[in-house]
Amino acid sequence: MTRWLPGSLALLVLLAACDGEVVPAGDADTGPLPDGAPAPGPDGAPAPMDAGTDGEVPPGAVGVAARLPDGRLGEPTTTFTLPAVDEGMGMYIPDLQDRFPEVDWETLDRLYIPAGHYPFIRLGNLPARDRDARPLVVTNLGGQVRVGGLGHHYLFVIEGGSGFVLSGRYDPVSGTGDAAFPGHRDNAYASSAGRYGFLIDDAHAESGRSGLGVGGGASDFELEFIEIRGVGFAGMLIKTDDDASATMRDVWIHDNYIHDTVSEGMYLGSTQSQPQHTLEGFDVSFNRVLRAGTESIQLGQLAGDNEVHHNVFGPSAIDWRDAFQRFQDGNLQVSIRSGVTRVHHNVFLGAAGSMVGLFGNDVPGDAHAAGDGVIVEDNYLGHFRNLAVYGIARDVEPLTFTIANNEIRGHHFERDEVYTDATPPGHMIRQGNGATDFEVRGNRFDDGDRLCSPVPAECNGDATGFIGADNEMVSLPPIAFRDAGLPDDFDYLSLELWTDVASLGGDAPVTYPSGDVVMYEGAPYRCVADPCPAGAVPDVSPESWEPMEAFADDVRATGAHASLGLGDG
Repeated sequence: MTRWLPGSLALLVLLAACDGEVVPAGDADTGPLPDGAPAPGPDGAPAPMDAGTDGEVPPGAVGVAARLPDGRLGEPTTTFTLPAVDEGMGMYIPDLQDRFPEVDWETLDRLYIPAGHYPFIRLGNLPARDRDARPLVVTNLGGQVRVGGLGHHYLFVIEGGSGFVLSGRYDPVSGTGDAAFPGHRDNAYASSAGRYGFLIDDAHAESGRSGLGVGGGASDFELEFIEIRGVGFAGMLIKTDDDASATMRDVWIHDNYIHDTVSEGMYLGSTQSQPQHTLEGFDVSFNRVLRAGTESIQLGQLAGDNEVHHNVFGPSAIDWRDAFQRFQDGNLQVSIRSGVTRVHHNVFLGAAGSMVGLFGNDVPGDAHAAGDGVIVEDNYLGHFRNLAVYGIARDVEPLTFTIANNEIRGHHFERDEVYTDATPPGHMIRQGNGATDFEVRGNRFDDGDRLCSPVPAECNGDATGFIGADNEMVSLPPIAFRDAGLPDDFDYLSLELWTDVASLGGDAPVTYPSGDVVMYEGAPYRCVADPCPAGAVPDVSPESWEPMEAFADDVRATGAHASLGLGDG
């Protein structure tokens, strides 16, 4: 991917923040940037790089610095700062181009949002741009942009446009972000919470509000270095409902930190009835999606080529006893219409239902080709209460689900604690019906007498629509992290979102065994009673619950698993 990089700054122009007046900036070396904007680096910007950069990487750079070096978005020649609002007021601009006609939206390089705490931000009618040639970069200015926690019925919404980048990353060369809010720049994952240029935090309001919504026909965009936490529904909600023509293509979602959500971490693509648009060319990578109440990531309406790679998802489904409805308790859910979606080199932790749910979505008029399917390979899947993988094609043909070279461990059937009619499945991977083509090969399991249905004997063998080969049962070590805040041998099924009753289990009172960990309003507590009784609210029950330090959430895998997840070694 080639990024646009401007040449000389001799024609630098700044658009004033308050009234849009065009103001000459003066000499390129001394001309002012908007108040609070980071100054360009002393050596100028490196050349653009492929899929994030294709210029020089600093000597010895690893991880984030190697993938996202300063200057990858080019030095800005034109900028515009949105007008500041009164304290406590939201930013409501449903039509940017109509509101600011003095701005040349075809060439503007930076759209700055002034630092502040907003109840909501709504930006609509972004311009149609070419992200490869000259993207419109939307970023924070003068400090952190914080959204939420002030009682509004939605939080951060972007509608329309293409070729834009929403970035909370500090880059002094590209003129994005703020030095005081670097997030995990320089691989500083540990305790990076609260230190991103964009922070969406609804203070754990049980409201059903999602964090960041992108829709309204938007396409070809990038989302990076955004922290989302404490929201009452999904962290990200990326879709345009009920419009089959609003195809989202070439979307790159990377290096975001989403945690402690009541429902999904990422909700990408509609799950509603047709007509709905497809998602094509999505790249979801290097994200931390931790402690999601329901699924960590849900992808729907997939077509074309998509990748989900080098993420850490989980623990997931921590609100499985009290989720908003039944069966919202997996980790990864994929619904595919056509094309190929690859899910690889991720870490998946925690599920109460199926760790991975794969579904075909038959939509009249879709084109299909040999090789269409979902490939789940080279991942770590640990700690689940029911199935590791469930898949059903639902009349989409041809379509193959491939499960290859994964490590699968930590199964403990506990689903009957909520669903009293549930019974042990007797296997880890289930083919939904004989019309669903499955290839299961090269996986390593650490538990299970019968690992696949309909094929026993460690998933090796053939059946109708099913091919299994080179799978084995071995002793697998748990994954280890740099500084997750929990021991390496921690059972992630013993971490839940606190509830007094299991609403999905007939409102049965919930007690917790000694040593279990619960999240309550974003903070962790360890049970020190035996057991912790139902109704003992963690923050006011010291005889039952011991407060823990906030998790550092440096979930870079180490040792034998260092190539998985964030991959920063």
